[in-house]
Amino acid sequence: MPARYIGDAMPPLAACANIRHAVLPAQKAAANDRQADSWPRWICMNGGVHALIALSGASQSSQRDGQRYSIRAPWRGARRKKGKVTRPGVTFGGYEIMKALRASGFARSVLFTGVALGSITAAAPLAAQETVAEDDGDRSEIVVTARRRDEDIQSVPISINAYSAEDLAERNIQTLADLGNSTPGIVMNSIAGGNTQTIYIRGLAPGNTANDLNVEANVGVFIDGIYQTSRNTIDMISVLDVGQIEIAKGPQSALFGRSTFAGAMAISTGKPTDDLSGSLQVTAGIDEDYRIRGAISLPISDTLKARIAGGYVTYDGFGTNAAARGDNLGGFEKYAVTGALEFKPSENFRALLSGFYTHSEAEVSPVYGLPIRNLNCGNVNAATGLPLLFCGELAPQRVSDVSPRLKDTVAKNTQVSLTLEGRIAGVKATSITGLTWADNRGTSDYDLTSGGTQFGVCTLGNATNASCGTNFLAAPYSRLTRVNFSIGTVERVRTFSQEIRIQSDNESPFQWIVGGYYFNSRIPLAAGGLGADGAGLAANERLIQVSQLTTPAATGVGPYDFTGNLFLVPDSNSGQVFGNYSSASTKTFSIFGALGYEFGDLRFNAEGRYNSDVKEAQVFSILNPTSAPRVNQPINGTTIPAAGTFPAAGPRFKRTFNSFTPRFTLDYRPAEDILLYASAAKGVRSGGFNTANPVSATGILASEVPYEEETNWTYEAGFKSQLFERRLTLNGAFFYVDWKDAQISAFTQNPTAVNPVRIVQNAGALRAKGFEMLAEFDVTDMFAIGGSFIYSDPKFRPGAYDGSQIPQCRTGTTPATFGNANGCPPIIAVPTANGGTQFVPTLEGLRPTRSVKVQWNVHATADIPLSDDWALRGRVDVNHTGPAFNNLINTIGFGERTLVNARLAVESDRFSIALWGNNLFDKAYVQNSINQPRAGFPAAFSIPEIYLGEGRRIGITAGMKF
Repeated sequence: MPARYIGDAMPPLAACANIRHAVLPAQKAAANDRQADSWPRWICMNGGVHALIALSGASQSSQRDGQRYSIRAPWRGARRKKGKVTRPGVTFGGYEIMKALRASGFARSVLFTGVALGSITAAAPLAAQETVAEDDGDRSEIVVTARRRDEDIQSVPISINAYSAEDLAERNIQTLADLGNSTPGIVMNSIAGGNTQTIYIRGLAPGNTANDLNVEANVGVFIDGIYQTSRNTIDMISVLDVGQIEIAKGPQSALFGRSTFAGAMAISTGKPTDDLSGSLQVTAGIDEDYRIRGAISLPISDTLKARIAGGYVTYDGFGTNAAARGDNLGGFEKYAVTGALEFKPSENFRALLSGFYTHSEAEVSPVYGLPIRNLNCGNVNAATGLPLLFCGELAPQRVSDVSPRLKDTVAKNTQVSLTLEGRIAGVKATSITGLTWADNRGTSDYDLTSGGTQFGVCTLGNATNASCGTNFLAAPYSRLTRVNFSIGTVERVRTFSQEIRIQSDNESPFQWIVGGYYFNSRIPLAAGGLGADGAGLAANERLIQVSQLTTPAATGVGPYDFTGNLFLVPDSNSGQVFGNYSSASTKTFSIFGALGYEFGDLRFNAEGRYNSDVKEAQVFSILNPTSAPRVNQPINGTTIPAAGTFPAAGPRFKRTFNSFTPRFTLDYRPAEDILLYASAAKGVRSGGFNTANPVSATGILASEVPYEEETNWTYEAGFKSQLFERRLTLNGAFFYVDWKDAQISAFTQNPTAVNPVRIVQNAGALRAKGFEMLAEFDVTDMFAIGGSFIYSDPKFRPGAYDGSQIPQCRTGTTPATFGNANGCPPIIAVPTANGGTQFVPTLEGLRPTRSVKVQWNVHATADIPLSDDWALRGRVDVNHTGPAFNNLINTIGFGERTLVNARLAVESDRFSIALWGNNLFDKAYVQNSINQPRAGFPAAFSIPEIYLGEGRRIGITAGMKF
């Protein structure tokens, strides 16, 4: 089949000069392939110099007929995609292109194809439509909505990473951990089977990672424009019908509002298409990794179309459990159903009803505790003679030893949203209404052993043990036993949101947005409990602490164990009991707007949001003044306990947090494909209440209940460019962050607290400086290389402190003798909320918890035609993440790794089969770590809980679409 020619007349010189308007003569339609050598000669008979310039790949301007024309080789920036070659004006089938290549040689045909395709008239409406539909492979055509309007990613003065569904598949991104490992500047962490998902951008890790959902996140997650309060919703990208993921770096509070202190992640689900279309992918991998997902879009009528999608995955996991070597840790089963219905009676109105339901059941993660004998710094515990802290780098351990019968973490999430869009006279009005429901229950191993923690047992009413249960410091015990512990977390979330905005279209040099937002988040149930296996204890028996370092005596004396006795249950694998639960809500009212104007190549934009958060919280507790066992209560699933189950109703805290968050941007185009920009933006993270435990003699102090908002101003200067006729994309940004009133995670300073209670407090300021770079280079139409790099160095300023490490780090007994223990930072004096003075470890010059200083990625891709319809495509990624610290005093490092991923696929327009592998060299690394006291040990010990990163994963994926 010969290559086709389009057009019916010889082009005028002006049209040749402006390459986009050149056409090919119809009389050449019958030419055979041998005439390919003469094609360039007739393209522009009277303007050959311009054609030659275009063929050479250069650029030149020409003045003729009173107009100025710009010539550029139109094949630059084009990419081979799914069996076709896409070009700025029109797409030729792979068969015709291959025929042309065979006829005249590879290089010459590529030159001709570029000129010919770039010469097809862009004035024709059909060609313009085809450009939008077919040219989405060009990097310059990635459309993002970070500024609440559709914009080319290269024209937005914000640092953004965007991934389409095809990008996620090409990079083997199936989980949030994969996304973080593949994206420099982004860190994704989770613990305990996904109980807490956290996202950090540019090293701006929050100082607190409380499970309390009324504590705002540092990075907000939005699905179809709806904010996700629950942190267990977001790691469902393996089964959700994802259309695109955008990650905007820097404060996005002006236009996004909630919890976008350091950035925002927006996930959009797939939308209905005008034509009947669908897709199906099936995956099989090692460790019983089986996945299936599919979608179908169908037009119901000329004005109504629908899409439905579903996904299912089951995975045995990757971690070895010494207690059950035949059953891996870290496995999960997930499924999701996504749907959308779009009504579009005209070009000026659209209504989109969409929603999803997700269900996840995740096993305990591969986790282990650092042996207490490895602690090597900080103060020394008098009873054991061991240091209380660890200083050094945590080593990965491939084998865990946890209880094998623990229940899975179960997360169920539902969302329904309605988007209405109308246009009239150059003005667009948008309404987004959203409802979400989340019910999540998590389980993890508290003692981190399958054998349990050893205790002594004393008996009430025994004449020889009269002090059992009353002498909390030295109670006698008569035998030994082992007890397993589990942690249970429960959350129930309901949200409603409504956003209305009116904005100008994208054509006018003067652009504006004005809008309002209402958000109502209700968390009627949030609780954290424990289960201590009391199956071997009689009702009148109590647990007594004994040495965990040596073989204790069969009988003796020890301190009463508050943790174990308070949370005794018949079977810790199947349930936990709770001493309290909290009920909280947030109502947000905000108005926002933006004004922008283009002065030729110079553009200025000012945005702002006034936000009012009304927060309420209350704690319901058990009355147990004697700390007796079997008084705490179970909670059934995520059902709100009946009235009277937790009879002690604490005071209802209520406070309004008001803020104004502006952003200013200035950008300039010195050339068509180069953008220079500068911005200043304010981010706010709202304040709140510490409600995990009540105010009491054994709980937290009244002064510790509220904490204030934290703020930052981020200043950024950057550039975005596409050079060498768009073969090279080169972007960079430099940023400086001024962060004040940082919210950090600490322990209560109540000296009579029964259990160490974690709270949030404001404790100083930080500064961050850094830069990031991105480069993508199309070496040829078949081969490309690229990479990205980020350096960010946030550090605490003078006056910042950590109130949670006083027992571990402060030496001496009086202010005159206070000092810092081995490995700890210096001790400083700070005023407290109750008017006193506290002596605490300073954080000056230290980094926030889990903040990564350096990340980079390099990759190479190949796209080689195999036939008219098939191509061989491959990609290799090398991703590096530097170390972070798991505590504020920076004594414990973890997480450095370099991972290699690869994918090799044979694909056509309709079918694909791909062999892929993540972490190909099976690198062992620590993906996260937290510190907390452990049952059976004195509360002063800060023992790291260490989570293993995912090992090698290999599989094969087959797909089809129509």
